[in-house]
Amino acid sequence: MNYSSITTEKGVKKMEDLCKAYITYARQLSSQGLYNKAFDFYLMAFGQCPETKSIIESEFRVVLIRLNELLANYGKIEQIFINFDKAVNAFPGNMYLLNDIGKYLFKYGYYSVAWCHFQKALNVDSGFVDAEKNLNSVKNLLVERWHFRMLNDRFRNEAYHAAIVETVIPGKDSVLDMGTGTGLLAMYANECTPLATTGCEGSDIMAKLAETIMQENLVQDVVIVNKMSTNMDCKEIGGRRSLLVTEMFDSGLLGEQVLQSLSHAWNNLIAHSGRVIPCSAEFFVVAAKCDRLNMKYQLQHSAKELLNIPGLTVHTLTFGETYDCEDVHLFKDIKYMTDTQSLLKINYNSYDDIKGKLQGNEPLDIKWTVKEGGEINIVVGWFNLHLTENIMITTNPTSDSRANAWQQAVFFNFIPRNAHENETLEAQFLINGGKMTLVPDDSIHISWISPETIRFLNDYEYTKKITDCIGTACVYLGQIVEISQADIVDTCPFPLFGLLMMKHGARSLVCCAKSSSDKKFFKKVFKANKVPLSKITFFIGNQWTSNSLGKTKYHAIFCHTFELCGDIDLRQQEIAQHLKQRHLHQEGLYLPANVHLIGQLVSSHWLDINNRVYDENVTNYKIAMHINKFQVSQNYCIDFTNLDYFEISSPTVIGTLTSEMESDVINIPVIHDGNANAILCWYCIELLEDLGGIQTNRSDSFIDGMAFLAHPALPMVQGGFANVLRCVDFDGSFKLMVDTDAM
Repeated sequence: MNYSSITTEKGVKKMEDLCKAYITYARQLSSQGLYNKAFDFYLMAFGQCPETKSIIESEFRVVLIRLNELLANYGKIEQIFINFDKAVNAFPGNMYLLNDIGKYLFKYGYYSVAWCHFQKALNVDSGFVDAEKNLNSVKNLLVERWHFRMLNDRFRNEAYHAAIVETVIPGKDSVLDMGTGTGLLAMYANECTPLATTGCEGSDIMAKLAETIMQENLVQDVVIVNKMSTNMDCKEIGGRRSLLVTEMFDSGLLGEQVLQSLSHAWNNLIAHSGRVIPCSAEFFVVAAKCDRLNMKYQLQHSAKELLNIPGLTVHTLTFGETYDCEDVHLFKDIKYMTDTQSLLKINYNSYDDIKGKLQGNEPLDIKWTVKEGGEINIVVGWFNLHLTENIMITTNPTSDSRANAWQQAVFFNFIPRNAHENETLEAQFLINGGKMTLVPDDSIHISWISPETIRFLNDYEYTKKITDCIGTACVYLGQIVEISQADIVDTCPFPLFGLLMMKHGARSLVCCAKSSSDKKFFKKVFKANKVPLSKITFFIGNQWTSNSLGKTKYHAIFCHTFELCGDIDLRQQEIAQHLKQRHLHQEGLYLPANVHLIGQLVSSHWLDINNRVYDENVTNYKIAMHINKFQVSQNYCIDFTNLDYFEISSPTVIGTLTSEMESDVINIPVIHDGNANAILCWYCIELLEDLGGIQTNRSDSFIDGMAFLAHPALPMVQGGFANVLRCVDFDGSFKLMVDTDAM
């Protein structure tokens, strides 16, 4: 029967009945896990009654998501996109489908096309949080954030420019820029009219970006080769080059595989009489005391005392990393306790020296002289790059003329020790796989735990808040149950609340460890506090789901829904809501009672230059308009105590995460004239009602802060108001925007 031709009332009713039948059947199939058939029946229902689409759109998308997850598991990628095509035909311009398509395109490496889909979703609704986060993820992947910082380092750029001009012999030299990035150094070389200039770049996006920048700046003589230098031979660049220029250095000097790349280049790409810029480098190390840095990586004495494990050495699980990168000069409490020693010198113009460094298995011994007695808890590394014999760049954190393109290396596995003035302090380093490594002290056993757990336990103020609320919690629970019968759930990175309640006699505890190493550490602490492990139920990582606890009810539930970077952990938030709704006794205790979102309008030069390039910093080459397409709208992992910013508004409550938060406009009073380029964001956590809150914008907070960026910066006038848009998705994810239309 041709239903499209039925115009009678009876025919219309038949179509509606058939549509309902299709939907009913689709739901039955979905409940049985037959998502492929359910998907087809939904589409058939839409064909009968298009007006039903808006009513059942959300359940249709859930079925599509589950179907595509199954197809992905079986590697049927083509069918996933066929399903999306059918769905988009049914829901043209649907922002959720556009976003979901983008996620799969991103997953399978189609980054540029994924970008387009995320942008299309945002064009439908600029307040769509998930689409914007996904777009930012694409941009971060395609162009790493350090490019912005490096290109804005005028001191570095001018030094390289001067060194290249001093070195290149016009009409005689041929130049290779190894790891060209945006092509800036290649353009510097081209100014000197060499015989040829080539830039090689392994990233597809960066290579295309460099070509675009060459065209924009009318540079026609530079050839960009989209290839890793280690996969090239001299035939691909027209013969061996007489000059190689590179900036492949990280904070630890060697971490970007520069030794391996130069070794290959001397064998395959550089003429035997060739030269390299920089010509040499020297790496320095100094032992220091900096409690704020150390507490990121090692469990502090106060935390050990609280947990009754004073003799245990506990460090961050680093997943193969041997040092971290930090702007050491920003830490006001740092004290350099020893003299600075040269650990390594490298002559980049000597193949034998490079090869020797790569193949050397002998440790590099260091002997420091202690300048001042006291505790030493970190080792800092920095370098000098000798671009030529006359031009040098340093990353020395104590120098006012340092290049800020690079941070300093912090070797966090140094075991804290007390030293006396004039004492000799010894350490050993290895060039391990071309990367600098501090050799650990084998005589000391180290327990390794996740960064989240270290940071949580080292937050003295927050753990004290938890400790201080135990008495009140026991009094409250004592009104509804004997403490000996109380069952507890604690989802924090370490279940401190749960541990303390068990020590007060609670019957059982359910907790979740980030990793197996964390679980092992948890057990050590419970044993040290004489808490029987038979009373503890452990989950590890993603083992914990909404269905893990069956139908059991608990008397107290403490939920942790934060990511270390400062964002909300949506998976943990979903679990927290489920625990509160399904597993909390009717009069049970839920912590935290409130979590308030705090926002503050600021002007920050640091945020600006780390997210946006300015052409005046790159010798006025036209680069900014091209690379700034990759700037993101949100920064995570912000340390507010080290962030340089000017207050435009006072801190203001933007919303409450522990209640149903919806999209809204918040009026924020402006207290100072200025151009606002960011909204800083953090939390105020109230563990129990009327006990006061604790804010996370502190120096030792267990999570970092966030910044929502505004470009262009918006002029604000004291006494006025800024309208901040709080955009919230259905899953609770959020972002903040300044409402420019209301300015």
